[in-house]
Amino acid sequence: MAISIVELKKALDSLDEAIILASAREKVNEVEFKLFRDACIQRFEFCIELSWKISAKLMGSSSTISKPVIREMAQNGLIDDVPKWFSYIDARNKTSHSYDEDIAKSVYESAKSFMVDGKNLFARLAQFQGRPGGQ
Repeated sequence: MAISIVELKKALDSLDEAIILASAREKVNEVEFKLFRDACIQRFEFCIELSWKISAKLMGSSSTISKPVIREMAQNGLIDDVPKWFSYIDARNKTSHSYDEDIAKSVYESAKSFMVDGKNLFARLAQFQGRPGGQ
């Protein structure tokens, strides 16, 4: 399957939905909250991967590593805050190595914070795609 900004939009919508559901359960039912929080974390991981990989593709980047691509994303005006995006990558990487309650809480907060940045990236990618040199 070729990746495109359409997949990123679907992933962002899916993460947004999971965050809404988790937030609604947070003070009501701990077990349900944790299930939805874990869904948020999984969807966040997918969004992060799609974000930098789709960006790399549209920019024509030769890099296959996230952090250099993030720097290129900033250089191309797709994102504004490189350290913040590095923190998203770091949060995503934490989840793939071990499961720990404190890490889960931290990554869930990162996922909630990411939504604004992810939506902004999507909008900029849509504009970038239409520019000369945007693939």
